[in-house]
Formats: sequence, structure tokens, C-alpha cells
Amino acid sequence: MEKMNKNIINQAINEAEVLEIVRDLVKIPSHWAQEKREIPIANHLNDLFESEGIDVYLQEVIDGRSNVIATLKGTGEGPSLMFNGHIDTVPPFGMEHPFDAIVKENKLYGRGAVDMKSGVGTMAYALIILKRLGIKLKGDVVFAGVIDEDAAGSAGARYIVEHGPITDYAIVTEPTKFRTAAAHKGMVEFEIAFKGRSVHSSVPDKGVNAIYAAADFVSKVEQKLIPKYNEIKHPLLDSPTINVGLIQGCAQANKVFLLGKSETFAGIVPDICNVYVDIRNTPNQTVEQIQVDFEDLARQVVSTRNDVEVIVNYIPRVHPAMEIDVNNELVVTVQNNIKKVTGNMPSVGGETYWADSGLLSGIAKIPTLVFGPGDIGTAHSDHEYIEIDQLANATKVYVLTAMDICGVSE
Repeated sequence: MEKMNKNIINQAINEAEVLEIVRDLVKIPSHWAQEKREIPIANHLNDLFESEGIDVYLQEVIDGRSNVIATLKGTGEGPSLMFNGHIDTVPPFGMEHPFDAIVKENKLYGRGAVDMKSGVGTMAYALIILKRLGIKLKGDVVFAGVIDEDAAGSAGARYIVEHGPITDYAIVTEPTKFRTAAAHKGMVEFEIAFKGRSVHSSVPDKGVNAIYAAADFVSKVEQKLIPKYNEIKHPLLDSPTINVGLIQGCAQANKVFLLGKSETFAGIVPDICNVYVDIRNTPNQTVEQIQVDFEDLARQVVSTRNDVEVIVNYIPRVHPAMEIDVNNELVVTVQNNIKKVTGNMPSVGGETYWADSGLLSGIAKIPTLVFGPGDIGTAHSDHEYIEIDQLANATKVYVLTAMDICGVSE
């Protein structure tokens, strides 16, 4: 029966058809720098599912922008599975012909080709194949095309974890070089605000320079905290990382210069300086632990600098790390199906990037993994592409996994 199912699936999946589905998605701009954002691509996907007789609706999230939710209903006897992927992209930047969906030497080029319209297109095609073959599943299979991930807000996935649909398992189809990613890092952000005292710059010893205090703090991050984090190890993700990404400091009176409203800046010792850091944390770190680490460094700075004040502010943009047990049924099933399709059994790995899987796993508590076609290394670049032969293979893995996880009703 298993062999027959595999043969039937292989015959049903048309490489030219799945390529055309993905090409059509690439041709539709859906980046955050355009007025309509994801609206056109959401409408296109909605029409695609309707044309195949698949139950679908547009789940409005914000300002007329909607997630696309399509469902193949099961009998209710088995677990449910969500295929989840974002339908937005970054802008073209310097990419030539970003929406022409050019095919050349087994590669499809275009903005979003790998991140992640190939993942979205193949998971949509998987539902289409299951529907066409009349495979009656025990559990529901849900397609969730979500908005706003590449715009860094992830409003679409956040809406799902609050309002549904919620499933028993989930696969986020971000590019993983066709291997199973059982973990990825989270993102934690802090503002460290230093306050000194302004005086005329001719008598700096009478004031308290907030920039000097901030510079001392940044030096301690580099010399003390980064080495400490290098010693923290995760079996799939190695060590957490720290990035000091932005420093803003000045005297209050010089804000007009920074805003371009004055041609000169006043000679004043700066009394404010804010340092912004982002941490790519591993699942074995908590936000509370990280905040304690930065508060400890901040205390070290003010202990040697009279009259400096500092506050460590957590920026509440929740981006949890993701992890699923490598022996979880979902991981084992996807691994086995990759081998069935490709003949190779890749090692289970992790990804350093963040994905909406962190929200599904960390907030909705859905056992989630990441698996999709393509290499994230070409994403957001001026030569973004997906290898075409991965499209049909990804579809096969998704179809087989839906059958194995949800169960097939005889």
C-alpha cells in the first residue's frame, strides 16, 4: 500500500505545474515597500484554492491585509497538521527583473523565489494533490499563508496563535537546504539608556558624559559578555550571539541638529545615550536570564562613574526560539520521507535565523519544525533563486508527511 501510494503521488505531481505555481507567486510583488502589500498575492492564492474546490478564506489581520487559510477536512479521527509560510517578501533592492520569474539552468530567479514563495507554492500544491487524489485523511491539513514576516512584525502568525486555527503539529516551510531543522534561535532586544549631566563643553569635568558611559558598556559587552555567551552551547545551534546595532547619544539641545533642523550643533556635554542590542538566543536561555546579564554589566559601568544613571529596558517584541525533540513523531516522519523522496537521510539540524515557527512553538505550544526547499543564503540578495528540481521533491515530502501524521482513512 505504501509503495502504491508513493507511485500514485509521483505520477500526480507535475514538475512543470508546480514550477508554474511558484513562478506565478514570484511575479506578484508582495513586499512591504508597496501600498497593497500582500493583498494581491492573498487574493491569487484564494482563487487558486477555490479553483481546486478546496475550502479557503481570507483571514483579515490588519488594514485589509489577510492571511490565507485553506483546509482539507479530515474525519476527525487523527491529528491535524499545519503547513505555514509567509507570503510577503523584502523589496527588490538592487535586484534586476525581480518579478519576471526568470528560469535559467535549473534555477528560478526572482524576489521571494527562495524566501519563501517556493515554500508557499509547494505547500499549496501539496493540498491540491491530496484533494485531486481524493485521499481521505483522518486529521485536518491546514495551509496558512501569513502576512508581515519579512516586515519583521509577524502580525499574521501572531494573529493565528491568538485566534487560530491551532493544529496538533506544524511545519514552517522556510528554506532549510532540504533538511529538517528541529531548532532555531530567538531574538531578544534591549535598550540600555544612560543619563548623565549636560554642561558647556569648555568645562566637561563639570558634567557627566553619557556617551563615555555607553562606550564603557559596549566595551564590556565585547570583552566580557560575548566570551561568556560563546561558552553557552546548544547541540543544534552552537552559541547565542550579541549584536550592538545602534547607539544614539547627544545633549538634549543637539536633537535639533540630529533632526536636520540646525546647521550646527551646540558645544554641550551629552547627557543622554541609548544603546540598542539584539541577542540571537538559543532555546536554553530565557529572556529573564539575558536581562540579568545586561543589568549586571550596566551596574559595573555606573559603579565606577559618579552620577551616571542607567536603565535596561526590554523591548517587548516577542520572538521566541524554537525547539522540538529530535525523536518527536513529526521530526522522524519528515526525515523518513526525505529519504523516501531523495534516497538520502540528512542529519537533523538547526537554523540561526528566526521564523514564525518560534511563535507557533513558543506561544501556541504547537510541536513545530522547519523544512523547506532552497538555501536561505540567497534570500534578500540581488541573485535570489530556487533550484527547480527541489520544488516537486518538497511537494512529495509534504504530501507523504500529511498522510503519515494525519492518517489515511481506509
